[in-house]
Amino acid sequence: MKNKSFQGLLQRFFLERLMKQKNVSPRTISSYRDTFRLFLKYMNEEIPCNPLNISIEMVNAETVIGFLNYIETVRNNSIKTRNNRLAALHSFMNYVSFQAPEYLAITQRVMSIPFKKTETKQVNYLIREEVDAILNVCNLNYWIGRRDRAMISVLYNTGVRVSELISIRKKDIILSRNRMGSIRIMGKGRKERVIPIWKTTQGYLREFIKEIGENDDDYLFTNSQGEQLTRSGIRYRLDCLALSASHDCPSLKKKRVTPHVFRHTTAMHLLEAGVDISTIAIWLGHESMETTHKYMVADLRLKEKALAKVSEPKGSTYRYKPSADILNFLDTL
Repeated sequence: MKNKSFQGLLQRFFLERLMKQKNVSPRTISSYRDTFRLFLKYMNEEIPCNPLNISIEMVNAETVIGFLNYIETVRNNSIKTRNNRLAALHSFMNYVSFQAPEYLAITQRVMSIPFKKTETKQVNYLIREEVDAILNVCNLNYWIGRRDRAMISVLYNTGVRVSELISIRKKDIILSRNRMGSIRIMGKGRKERVIPIWKTTQGYLREFIKEIGENDDDYLFTNSQGEQLTRSGIRYRLDCLALSASHDCPSLKKKRVTPHVFRHTTAMHLLEAGVDISTIAIWLGHESMETTHKYMVADLRLKEKALAKVSEPKGSTYRYKPSADILNFLDTL
């Protein structure tokens, strides 16, 4: 008979559900692990209850709500982080509901805790002149400059996530002299997709791979010690290049250039070029069309700004005016 204690269920949730059944990425495992580390810390310090003594009955809706308030008010976590922690707890309690149905009342109440709405921020992206300015400051007299040029070309061409970029190996690059090449990307949830690349990007990659060697299993982008490039390493290089490029392109001074900004840039430029949103969703590796929808909203805002610069036709100036009773009613809402 399987152990139905909180500790036993939590272990099986990670080992059986996440790793074996769902085969989630190491990044997801890490995120869920951090959630439960924080939750156990909260239980130990705020309840208080030693993690060894926690039972499923104690992981109830009131406790979870207290934990969510704790990470918002004490740890000053954002609403987005709060929602991510809740998603991990929802997933665990969903697992518990199948493994230990006697706890169904508890699990259902926890899973009914809603996510908080977050403000929709305007999509930050680069215009073509800004992308060109960043590419132009890559110093091709040095290896790091040639690597940066290839890296930025791949970021802009593909719109990959930074985690996907640093995981690209040389064997994932398919080059062709007669037609478009492509890059094989391993995305979220270990879902693979293939993205075409321009001849210009192919040329940069061909030169770069020839310079660094063609061992198929090696990572494509490494640091000066030959080690896999890190997220922080990429952010540092983008900060340096954007600062240098801002001298000739002042608009970059007002923007923070990150790998995700390049992802937004790819999506917006595809949309502006007339590519349909379903293709963009596949291109970016979005699981849901709702994720891609924000680019359509951003594009609509651009069109609204353009329309605002055009004079409206002169017509009747009459506007409907609601009665005072209606206004008073609305004021009470």
